[in-house]
Amino acid sequence: MSNKRSFKKAYSLLMIGSIFSGLLAGCSGQKSLEPESSSDKPKESVPVELTLAPYFLNMTDEEFEQVLITPLKAKYPHITLKIVRDDINKLVAAGQTPDIIYSANSRFPVLKELDIPYDVSEFVKKYKMDLSHFSSPNIDWIKELGSKGEIYGIPFALNQMALFYNKELFDKRGVPYPKEGMTFDEYLELAKKMTYFEDGVQYRGSLPTNPEFFARVRSLSFVDPKTNKAAIDNDQIKSIMEQVQAFYQIPGMVQNGQKPPGWDSFTKTQQTAMYLNWIPDTIGFIKQAGVQLNFDLVGAPSYKDNPGVTIDHGAQMMVVSKSSKNKEEAFKAIQLFGSPEVQTILNKKSRLTVLNDESIKKDFLADVEVAKGKNIQGALKVKSAKMAPPNPYHVIVAGKINTAAESFITGTKDVNTLLRETQEEANKAIEQELANKKK
Repeated sequence: MSNKRSFKKAYSLLMIGSIFSGLLAGCSGQKSLEPESSSDKPKESVPVELTLAPYFLNMTDEEFEQVLITPLKAKYPHITLKIVRDDINKLVAAGQTPDIIYSANSRFPVLKELDIPYDVSEFVKKYKMDLSHFSSPNIDWIKELGSKGEIYGIPFALNQMALFYNKELFDKRGVPYPKEGMTFDEYLELAKKMTYFEDGVQYRGSLPTNPEFFARVRSLSFVDPKTNKAAIDNDQIKSIMEQVQAFYQIPGMVQNGQKPPGWDSFTKTQQTAMYLNWIPDTIGFIKQAGVQLNFDLVGAPSYKDNPGVTIDHGAQMMVVSKSSKNKEEAFKAIQLFGSPEVQTILNKKSRLTVLNDESIKKDFLADVEVAKGKNIQGALKVKSAKMAPPNPYHVIVAGKINTAAESFITGTKDVNTLLRETQEEANKAIEQELANKKK
C-alpha cells in the first residue's frame, strides 16, 4: 500500500474515532456492552441500509433520530437506518420484512407466527455480549422465549406504569394527595371522593381502567395455551371485571350514557384528578397538551394481598429478521442500542433503561423539562409482576374483553352474562384467525 493510501486510511479512522468519542462524552466511567476487540472497531465498509419497523410501539421522529439514528451513524458510519412505519403483516406479505423489528415482548408470538425472529445467540457469543448487564425480569422473559437457549431478541426499553394526579384539584377539594404504596381499594375510594359536579362541570376522580391492566397485575393469561381457547369465563376474571365495574358505577362517572372522556380530560381540560398510565406516554401527553398542569405522580397501585407489585414493565426489545441479508450488521446495531452509551440517551430523553445500572436509572427523564422536580424515582420503586406467557391470540381476546367492559356504561348486562358472551365471541374470532391461516 502506498504512503498516500495509508495516510487516507489513518485519517478516516481518526475522524470516525473522534465522532464516536463525542458520543461517549458524559458517559465516562460506564462499562460498555461493546466488545473491546480490535475486530469490532469502526472501519470502512460497503454502505449498508437497515430497515427498522416498530410493531405496536412507536417513537416520534425526534426520538428515533436522537436515540437510534445519530448514535448508529457515529459508531458505524457505513450503516444507515431507515424507519418503516407500515403494518408488519403487509410488509411480510409483500416480501419486504424489515431487518429489525422494534416490538413489545408480549407481541413476540405474532412475530414468531410470521416466522420473523432470528436466533442471535451466535452473535451474542461472537461479540461477547454480556446479557447479565440487563435487568431482571426483562432479560429472563426474553430467555424464556427460546426453549433451547435461543436468543430471539435484545432488550431495548422498559415501560413503567404510574398514578399521575392533579395537585390543584386535590387542593381545591381538600383531599390528601395519592400516596406511595396505595392499594386498588384505596385508589377506588380516592376516585369516589374526587368525582363531583361543581359550577356546571363534571369532575372525575379517575378514568376506568381496562380489564387487561388488572389481569396483567395478576399475571393472568386470557388464553389457554394448550387449547388456544379464550380463558376469561372464570372466577379470577370475574373478580377483575367487577373491579372495573366499580369504577363505572361511581356516581357521575357516566353522564347521559356516554363513555367517560379520554386522556385529554386529565391534561387539557383538567377535569380528571388522577390518571393511571405509562410514564413516558403520559409525560408525552402533557407536553403535547401545551398547558400548565400542576401534577405529580406516585407508583401504580397494587393488590392488598401482593403489596408493592403492579403491572409488568411492558418490556420492549429489538428483533433481527430471519430474512435480513444483513443479519450481522443488524445485530451490531441492536447491540449498540442496548449499550450504556445509547441507553443513557434513551433513559434521559424518553424511556426507562433496560440496563441494571442505577447510575443510569437515577436520571430517568432528566432531559424532559415537564418531568423536572417530579416524583419520578419514587414512582419507579414498585415491583413488576411476572409477565404471563405470551400467546399469539392474546391480542384478540384482550380486545374483546376490553370492549366488553364498556357495557358497564349502560349497565344492561351482568358480569356473568358478559363474560360468557365475550368468551364465545373471542373463540369464534380465534377460530376465524386459524381458518384464515390455512387458506
